[in-house]
Amino acid sequence: MTNDVFDVLGLKHNPFSMAADTPGYFHTEATKQILDELAFGILSRKGFLVLCGEVGVGKTALLYQLLRRLEGEQLVTSWIFNTMLNKEELLHAIARDFGLEAPREANVAQLVELLQAFLVEQNAADRNCAIIVDEAHNLSLPAMEALRMLSNLEVSGRKLVQILMVGQPELKERMDEPKLRQLRSRITIYRELQAFNAEETGRYVNFKLAAAGSQLRIAKAPLKLLHLATEGNTRMINLIMERSLYAALAFGEQELSVRVLRAAVDEIASCQIEVAARLGARRRRGLRLAAAAVVLVVFAGLVAPWIPGADGARSPLGLALGAYLARDAAQDAPSQAQTAAIVDDAARADNSNTTAVAESVAVAAAETQKVTGAENAAQQSGAVNYADAAQGNNSLTGISKPETDLSNTGSSAQAPAPTQEMLAFLKPFGLEGRAGELAAALQRRELVLFENVLPGGVQLLQVDRLPKEGPVPFTAFPWNDVAGENPSWLVLWEPPFMVQDFYYGYRNENILALQRLLKRLGYYWGPDDGMVGPVTWRAINSFQKDMKLKRTMWPDPETVFWLNVMSKQG
Repeated sequence: MTNDVFDVLGLKHNPFSMAADTPGYFHTEATKQILDELAFGILSRKGFLVLCGEVGVGKTALLYQLLRRLEGEQLVTSWIFNTMLNKEELLHAIARDFGLEAPREANVAQLVELLQAFLVEQNAADRNCAIIVDEAHNLSLPAMEALRMLSNLEVSGRKLVQILMVGQPELKERMDEPKLRQLRSRITIYRELQAFNAEETGRYVNFKLAAAGSQLRIAKAPLKLLHLATEGNTRMINLIMERSLYAALAFGEQELSVRVLRAAVDEIASCQIEVAARLGARRRRGLRLAAAAVVLVVFAGLVAPWIPGADGARSPLGLALGAYLARDAAQDAPSQAQTAAIVDDAARADNSNTTAVAESVAVAAAETQKVTGAENAAQQSGAVNYADAAQGNNSLTGISKPETDLSNTGSSAQAPAPTQEMLAFLKPFGLEGRAGELAAALQRRELVLFENVLPGGVQLLQVDRLPKEGPVPFTAFPWNDVAGENPSWLVLWEPPFMVQDFYYGYRNENILALQRLLKRLGYYWGPDDGMVGPVTWRAINSFQKDMKLKRTMWPDPETVFWLNVMSKQG
């Protein structure tokens, strides 16, 4: 039945599976850096390494990526999942995972001797060994001390075994205890895996949907609700997004709307206390701000206007204070009737000293009308929502606005006419008809308006420098000179291939084309098998480093562009 649901939605598989080892791992700059450091620590035999992170942020999934990266590196591993063990049981588990048979009655000394003999043998064969302990925060102090004893084993200055402890933040607290100061002093690399920020949450969701072959994408308003409920925790995101797919099907909707996300969030909150607590905290904050707004309105309407002036009449100070408070409170709970009352009061005041105040009140009325109109429009479009609670209703621009197509906005602000420079940029690819979208993107500083209308075979790059003219055809537009912001250049070109997925073990003809380009430039020396492995990853990493490109660690569009440029120039 579950598969039927995903089939109906046009998905190749469940994009939000709770399994830790799933195809299409989503990388952030943080995960790439952590993987680099852990791989370096193990390959260079640093001894003790520690990775900490909250429940559900993806530590185990990251470990699978680490093992894939280390494939082909002559590494023998023992991965311990169950850590509710005493020191003898832990050493037995390590030996068993290394493929050793230890006598059931063996004591700690005998087990360490058995492991030492195995590690020396592997080192003589030029193989490295690693022990990965997941859920390490559950280890007892004696068990941690047994790991420290193993970390002391070395030959000719080389550590015989590398130990990676992975656990929740409690692990760091445990290691800060005085009894573990010897172990703590041996830690050479310590990293913490953080939850996603709002932008990463959106990219993660859309990446997972795309990897499953879905055309669905999450928009800004439902994304705010999702991040509010999860705070970027991967496990909670997967839970809510999986339920959102069911909700979309149940409601008969073709998009991940606020309504769909709210239904999923409410269902998960009923059994996940953390989600319910976050939502409750935001709601309470919204109520407190609303109460404060009411106090301001009451004060402005009843107290401030009666502050006496020099002649005993309602003073300009009272009128100005009332107008200011009314305008400041308009974002929370303004009504046109209240604004009209303030305007009437100002009109009845002495003209000689209240003209300026009345003008201020008129400005407040206009601001109120703007907020009311925007709120009504957003409600009609289905976009006003939980995002208000997330922002606490404390900004005139805090109301979530529906995303609109520039060509159908009906706005009086029209996009500027395309320039000759724009037309020259588009003409080689037959895209002169898209000059209006480029002009609109320039006016609004939103490149997505132009990217969304590009045909499938043409790719837009954002680069800081241009190659010399050569056999790779491309056109360039000086975005920074015209828009006054990064990137320096926009580049249009037709790539011979695009790499959509790049994870260890993934095989594709585009990976084969990538390997051949890297080999032509002297970066790749492995087999032309079209499969992502350690040698392919290293080649990409080295090329990006030499070309001073952003170290994404995968063949992103800019990297593929420069690979083609350099291979043709060479």
